[in-house]
Amino acid sequence: MSDEVEARDQAGWDALVAGLRRPAVLLSALAVVTFILYSGTLLFQFVWDDRTQIVDNPLLRSFSNLHRVFISDLWYQVGRFQLYYRPLFVVWSMLNYAAVGLRPWGWHLGAVLMYIGSVLTVFWLARRLGIEYWTAALAALIFALHPIHIECVAWISAASDSMVTMLAALSFVAFLNAREPNGKHSIPWRIFSLVLFACALLTKEIALTFFLLVGLYEWLFSAEESSAPALKARAAALAACPYAALSVTYCLVRQSVLHQLTGNLDATHTFGDMLRSLPYVVAFYLHKLVLPTGLTGLYYTPYAATGDTAHVISGLLILAVAAGLIYFWSRTKSDNVVLFAGSWILISLAPALYIRGFADGDFVRDRYIYLGSIGFAILVAKLIRIVPAIKKWPASSIQGAVVVVLCLGYVAVSLPQQAYWNSDLTIYARGYQLYPQNPFAAVALAREYAQLGAYDRAIPIIEGVRKTNPQYVYGAYALAYAYTVAGRNEQARAALLYAESAMPEYVNSETGGVSVAAMWGQLGDYERASQLCWRVLDRDPSLYSALYNCGTMQIMANHYQSAEQLLRHAVQAAPELPGSRHFLGRTLFLEGKYDEARQYLGQAAAMDPSVFDNHYWLGRALEQSGDKAGAQREYLEALRLSTDSTDTKQRLAAMEAR
Repeated sequence: MSDEVEARDQAGWDALVAGLRRPAVLLSALAVVTFILYSGTLLFQFVWDDRTQIVDNPLLRSFSNLHRVFISDLWYQVGRFQLYYRPLFVVWSMLNYAAVGLRPWGWHLGAVLMYIGSVLTVFWLARRLGIEYWTAALAALIFALHPIHIECVAWISAASDSMVTMLAALSFVAFLNAREPNGKHSIPWRIFSLVLFACALLTKEIALTFFLLVGLYEWLFSAEESSAPALKARAAALAACPYAALSVTYCLVRQSVLHQLTGNLDATHTFGDMLRSLPYVVAFYLHKLVLPTGLTGLYYTPYAATGDTAHVISGLLILAVAAGLIYFWSRTKSDNVVLFAGSWILISLAPALYIRGFADGDFVRDRYIYLGSIGFAILVAKLIRIVPAIKKWPASSIQGAVVVVLCLGYVAVSLPQQAYWNSDLTIYARGYQLYPQNPFAAVALAREYAQLGAYDRAIPIIEGVRKTNPQYVYGAYALAYAYTVAGRNEQARAALLYAESAMPEYVNSETGGVSVAAMWGQLGDYERASQLCWRVLDRDPSLYSALYNCGTMQIMANHYQSAEQLLRHAVQAAPELPGSRHFLGRTLFLEGKYDEARQYLGQAAAMDPSVFDNHYWLGRALEQSGDKAGAQREYLEALRLSTDSTDTKQRLAAMEAR
């Protein structure tokens, strides 16, 4: 009987293996596994840069803006001196907006699907590199499950890394197809490869060094019969030349659009400081690839101090050992794919290693290693496949056990770390917990606390940043905001005046001007707030954040007609957002236009029933219109959300008394 059971089990296993032997079945399985792993992100919110790139980006609202996408910065509405020229990612965002509007789940679904596309492309690339079928499948599985990719899947704004990786990998596949001996379609494949590479460049800057990968591959796998270095170098240069020319062309276009290539360099640190810090930065990335714990979007890796030789030496030793092991492995097994995969990691990361273009400490991001992690996945897969037999255990059983343990470990590490990308509060709390010395993490967390009314938590954190990092001027703006919402007006005015004098470029930017205008409005200085608002709206009349914030500020100033005009435009600019509908309804109510007010307030309450004000003001509009039952229902819902609302209780009591 046991023999029959064993035979059935073996037959089932053989059928599974035979099924997965078919690429269509294997790729479908990879897609399903990847989707299941990241399905929880569909419940996440818009976070961090999503508000600037998606919610407040007027470019996405209409395809009539398509021509402007290619002549504008990704964040053009924030300021005129940005560094993000990614037109194809904006096109993807426009398509997403047309499909799902501003519903976060739809954007997260798009990010997950983009990631799945990258996973499937890794398998195809590995196969075209000559890697055996099951090893290529394992490389794709490792890439799919590796936790370092959480940032690029769970954070919508980082989906550009999935997109550029997919395009770059496909470009390399097309390049390899063009190299096929006696290939009938080599020229079309080569053209297709160059087109895909151009698309990768127009998606994100990380693709800039792709031409080096082409040259290195041609050197390692030269078709020349002679192994003479001169001939190999010539072949490598010829292969890389078209891609290098495209990179130069991209840089010229970028310079023409943005009027700069790298932005303002860190003037307080030298090129020598950068070289001294690079070994530690690269070693930090390798550490996260090998042991992907403690992941966050807010690492803090400052420049190595002049006398700090420990970081420099330890970084150099780690890199030397890693390079030596890869070279030894490659030569021992006569496997140039190992050397190429190891080089892929560093070459793909190279554009992010010019750290003088970043703020001090802001050097490491998981998304920067996304393209390079293809090389890591290939190396790990090949390493597992050479694990030998141990006594009675065949090599296949040992390798299978290693794969199971590794994949389960990746899933166990990934799931809890995905949860930190659910909201701004969890992102910043995680970063501050791991790197409390990071001023950005501290200030961002404090702002979240201030918005939630936890002033006793927010203000001490920002004051601590002001003492330890007085040069971090954003801390002064954050402190002004915290004082403002806490009602400490005199301290808020002093902090805001200091911040404006120390960093005027922030208040002169679109988003910064709107933010500062809102603070002046809350402080009662409506004249100064209005000046800032109109200055921003003169530059871009369709900027949602300006329309919304300036409209609410006009309500505070009792300028209801102006508020109504601005908020109507805000509703048109972002019809999926309930906030502008709510405040438009309040404005109409204060103007005595009760029927129209009830319409907009009802829409806001239906769109976001979790907000107290939505129900309270709808209740007032219904009460004014004579709908007592409806008003009572809304007041009760408002009380459920905020049990301490004295005004709501009084209105309910008055209605019952009548």
